[in-house]
Amino acid sequence: MSVHESSRGWLSHAVGCLLLLVALPAPAAAQYGFLGSLGNRFSDLSFFAELGRLDSDDAGIVGDGVRVFGMEILFTVGTVERQVAPARVPDDSVRLVWRESRVERTSEGVDTVDIYDVVRVQSPARMETVWSFELGLGYGQLTGFDTAAEGLELKGAVRNLPAVSLYASYENFGTYFGVRSGLMEFSGLQLVDGDGGSWKGSGKSFLTGLLVGQAWSVAELNFFVEAGYTIRDFPSVEWSGSPPPEAPRAIDVSGWSLGTGIQFGIGN
Repeated sequence: MSVHESSRGWLSHAVGCLLLLVALPAPAAAQYGFLGSLGNRFSDLSFFAELGRLDSDDAGIVGDGVRVFGMEILFTVGTVERQVAPARVPDDSVRLVWRESRVERTSEGVDTVDIYDVVRVQSPARMETVWSFELGLGYGQLTGFDTAAEGLELKGAVRNLPAVSLYASYENFGTYFGVRSGLMEFSGLQLVDGDGGSWKGSGKSFLTGLLVGQAWSVAELNFFVEAGYTIRDFPSVEWSGSPPPEAPRAIDVSGWSLGTGIQFGIGN
């Protein structure tokens, strides 16, 4: 299977895993406790793409134009609100509130009289969201790195599934901050030499990242740009067969990135 075919297969698997929770019927989702409660808080689906630059080639890995793409499902987990001062109303604004009905007998017969209280009109207090907090469950893939060793070529990708993110958004400005972590592993990693020899590689580790972004809406579509730094360090890489001495025993693809994406609101 080619790398591209494998990518399509894994992406389909990722989409299926991320949407499984949303697709579960309410009774079934409830059996999963915390996951069921997250399903009720499903708010957005986003797709993103990033360009990045690795820190250095100290570990023999280079990449001035690494690329990242992925998707993420967002769940609202909390908000911080504040009371907004009510709008001022005229001092003479009043309304009548029914209190009771009385039956009165007069020389002309029996009559019912309704009694009302005069109440001053007050504008109800309003609440506005200052901060919102979201949990993201996503999938991402990084490509575009290579080995600095002469005569060797490094092919493959780094995948993270799942990637878990926590965002804090300042609603007045549309600015948000985030932290991200998750399991990552190589996919289709190969080391190829000039004579056509190739060796398959494998490795697993965890990623950690910080990011800051800005979001805005255009014609009911939500867009965002974000910059971040992500640590993606594989301290141990296993190679099949007998690779050349120059084969990297550790691969570090940590670095800065700048990305953009689109987000669709699909709340309950």
